[in-house]
Amino acid sequence: MKPIRVLFNFTRLAELLAVCLLAGCDLPSPATNDGGVGPDAGLALEDASGLQPEDASTLPPDASVVDCPPAIPDLCGSGSSAQCTSVATDPANCGACSTSDESHACPAPDNASTACSGGECGYSCVEGWLDCDELASNGCEVNSDHCASAVCKVLGLPVRAFASGPCGPHRGDVADDFTLVLTDGSSFHLKERFSGCESYVFMTDAQPVSEADPSSLWTSAADVGSFLKASPKNAQYFFVSQETADADAQASLSTLQGNLDTAMAHLTAAELAHWKERIHLIAGKASDLEGWLGDVLSTHGQLGFSIDRLQRVRGAGDLSDGTRFSQTLLDQGRWPFQRNLAFAANDPRYFNAEAILAARLEAEVATVIDLWTGDVLAEKGETTVTLPSAAEMAGFDTLEVEVTLQCPDPDKVEIGNCGAWDYIANLFLVDDPSDPVELARFITSYHRETHWVVDASDMLPRLKNGGQRNLLWSFAPSWNPQPTSTHLSLRLSNQNKGLKPSASTFLFAGGAFNADYNAGRMLVEVPIPVGARKVELFAIITGHGADSQQCAEFCNHQHEFTVNGHKHLQSFPLAGTADQCLPAMDRGMTPNQAGTWWYGRGGWCPGQQVDPWVVDVTSEVTPGQAATVSYRGLFQDAEPPADGAGNVLMVSYLVIHE
Repeated sequence: MKPIRVLFNFTRLAELLAVCLLAGCDLPSPATNDGGVGPDAGLALEDASGLQPEDASTLPPDASVVDCPPAIPDLCGSGSSAQCTSVATDPANCGACSTSDESHACPAPDNASTACSGGECGYSCVEGWLDCDELASNGCEVNSDHCASAVCKVLGLPVRAFASGPCGPHRGDVADDFTLVLTDGSSFHLKERFSGCESYVFMTDAQPVSEADPSSLWTSAADVGSFLKASPKNAQYFFVSQETADADAQASLSTLQGNLDTAMAHLTAAELAHWKERIHLIAGKASDLEGWLGDVLSTHGQLGFSIDRLQRVRGAGDLSDGTRFSQTLLDQGRWPFQRNLAFAANDPRYFNAEAILAARLEAEVATVIDLWTGDVLAEKGETTVTLPSAAEMAGFDTLEVEVTLQCPDPDKVEIGNCGAWDYIANLFLVDDPSDPVELARFITSYHRETHWVVDASDMLPRLKNGGQRNLLWSFAPSWNPQPTSTHLSLRLSNQNKGLKPSASTFLFAGGAFNADYNAGRMLVEVPIPVGARKVELFAIITGHGADSQQCAEFCNHQHEFTVNGHKHLQSFPLAGTADQCLPAMDRGMTPNQAGTWWYGRGGWCPGQQVDPWVVDVTSEVTPGQAATVSYRGLFQDAEPPADGAGNVLMVSYLVIHE
């Protein structure tokens, strides 16, 4: 008879968990288990089909001398009920003999058969059920016949149904179904494996290590390991070769497989099992693929592409790493940064942030005022829109500005197609052209498409009259136009905040950040209405340009406001750091830009919205009396540098809420 094999081997446990996750199984509500479960009871057994413990032998009732055979050496019970068994394998007497005072019987979890091995209880799932969470309390909780969304439930992520179309191969289109043959002989069918919460990243061997090293990024085993460590758990990766010869493609894929094997040898058992099911090497060459996948890989997806969590086709950026600077490359007049395969994990990380934002926007009831809906603008655009009436505007407590900037040609690679530079982008209200009012600020990306939503609620008082209003969008200088497909809208909503911005008073602007920056600044007196229930200090502050101190783009310029003598300081300690814009990809910044997007800046990051600085100063003012506000700019807690050549772009207001 076959012995029971208990899964105390954590590698096997992790592989089972990965199977559950990758299968995408439904997780029903946990069932209760009335049986007491010891701390080790969750150790599951392999399929118990045909693997039962040795049957206990019942001794004759008149036996006076008990001599149990070696296979079942333990005597449990007494008198006529005494039995020879093995407490190492008997589920009724696991680890010790059960008595009337203490049971050592193994509990039977839901959808599982129980067993004992080595004196410890375990269980094996019955056919059609899987144990994905390794909890004995709910047994085998996953029905493997309904596996669409297990990974989403395990990770606590919302599920989207597979979209049937309309689909297309262009960047931004809904991705259609596909089936791929993999190098291990298996196949991957998207619709069958679609979980509704994952992103799918296609990577080619076309990105070189650097401009001086044409080797593919796939050649570094160390980077492969870093890539796996950096990736979010809800991402799947497909590697496909852009080599033109079969032998070269096979060699490229073999090299990658070797590097994967090397990297995976350093993973934990759980990590190994997880990624074995999420890394796919596509057999053959990219040019062999038919249908829409082949179309993408031969056009805008030559460097790779993704299917994001909204099932949209997305582009691939540049994987240059700001910490891999080469002076030699710079001296040769080349792009001085080497690439890092680990940066391929940035896009799915960004997609997670986008999915959270998309879910929020979809759940909101908002009045959306479209300003541009895909128009290709080169440097700026001006439009007249009709806002709701003043009475309707009074019902909104929230104003958001949503912007999507796309390359003008959706069938070309983003790099060299989208705008090349990190320019200041502003949305202005221009009812009076001589006195434009900045509603929101953004920074364009280096060669990548972007999507932003910024809260501009404190600017609602400027729009409260509703009706026809003139707005200006400016995002590139006239001497260097950046043709861009532009989607821009105002989102007006009532978030039931209880209060609404009712009035705002302009305070201070920025200027050249030099020794004269603070010259002539006067105190501002702001009347606080009797009905004011909340007062906020609101400012949009960014630093640009450079001098010997790298101010104001890469220096920590400081901004000290006082409200009735109470100090409030805004500073930018991450400015000038090598990589502190990287975390901004979780807050709306497009990653993997073809430029120095990683460097921390003075109040901004390339390819991101500029979030306003808002301070609640209600406790520092008195309704019915004027508030006195002062401001000065500082560098290293002192006056700005005398040789300052940079500039601080700032608008600031005191905003009343009623």
